[in-house]
Amino acid sequence: MPEIRVDVRRELIDWAFEITDLPPESQHKALQDTKWLQENFTHYLQPTVKQLGTFATRLHVPFGDLLLDKPPKLEDIRLAFRTQENAPAQVSLTARDVIYEMQRKQAWFKENSQIATHKLAFIGSAAVSDANETLKVVNRYLVLTHFSSPRDLFKDLRNQLSEIGILVMQKGGAGLGTNRPIEISELRAFVLLDDYAPLIFINQKDSYTARIFSLIHEFIHILHGTDELLSGNDRDIVEERHINKVVAAFLMPALEFKMHFDSNNIDRTARYFGVSPQAVAIRAQSLRLINSTDDVNYMPPAVPPKSSGGNPYNTALSYNDRRYMSELVAAQENGTVLPTEAASLIGIRYKILDRTIEIFDKRAEDREGLC
Repeated sequence: MPEIRVDVRRELIDWAFEITDLPPESQHKALQDTKWLQENFTHYLQPTVKQLGTFATRLHVPFGDLLLDKPPKLEDIRLAFRTQENAPAQVSLTARDVIYEMQRKQAWFKENSQIATHKLAFIGSAAVSDANETLKVVNRYLVLTHFSSPRDLFKDLRNQLSEIGILVMQKGGAGLGTNRPIEISELRAFVLLDDYAPLIFINQKDSYTARIFSLIHEFIHILHGTDELLSGNDRDIVEERHINKVVAAFLMPALEFKMHFDSNNIDRTARYFGVSPQAVAIRAQSLRLINSTDDVNYMPPAVPPKSSGGNPYNTALSYNDRRYMSELVAAQENGTVLPTEAASLIGIRYKILDRTIEIFDKRAEDREGLC
């Protein structure tokens, strides 16, 4: 049987290289390795379907877009992501793919779960301009408990938000595997607002202290009724700074903070509250315990060791909100969701689906046993 080849327009290839998030050296190698992109090749710009699919996967671009007559326009995603300096970031293909993945999960949960059936009253319940009111509302829904590690505090707050109806997802990159990480400098967190199933996404590559701060920050966006992906004006910067102050006031209550603050050991104060030393310094300055953040010294944050992989099942379960997993597992087990779709909605390879569900069910049984 003769090979079936497709004609691809040169401008679409140029477009693919323009928008790809591959570093320059990887782009150069992709170009060199792809025979049908060489002008002296017999089938120049005439790949097989499989070859074109491999090229699309390698450059992280949609396969179908390479079959169009002209380059598509990327959807406008206006930015107010949680970045390192509250500054707008450029939306890379990696970040876009993460956003689309979260939108798909949110849509499935809203349309197919048996628990996203009523509007959540707390959405938009706090005035944007009143910090004290916002803090009162946060305290109405969340209980701050001190733990021995930021990891445990993050887990507790995440579970509390899930219990009141918010999907809390986290991930360190796009797609499967680890070859498309989300850079913290571009994206720490975002919220997808919805009356029935609001979703908070957290960059799993970030430190636990930063994840805690981002988690509460995004919750406050939900209380304000502001969707970060649909914003884009000067008010955003003001609101971001306003929210950061409320987050600090929640995580470091004034009276308790004054009791535990030690200007000579700011790192110990940070460990007690599960925040960064920088956050402690800023909070101390706002409460007039110090004149300037330069008045205190603290150790620079340690560089976390690179992960060697870890347990793929634990990693998969850490990605997804517990309620989301429960509904999805139930749907897969009763046949309303095919196993391949279930694996895709979890964000794992099909071959580890059964074991992942088995571990999830065992953990659910253990939690019930503790109740």
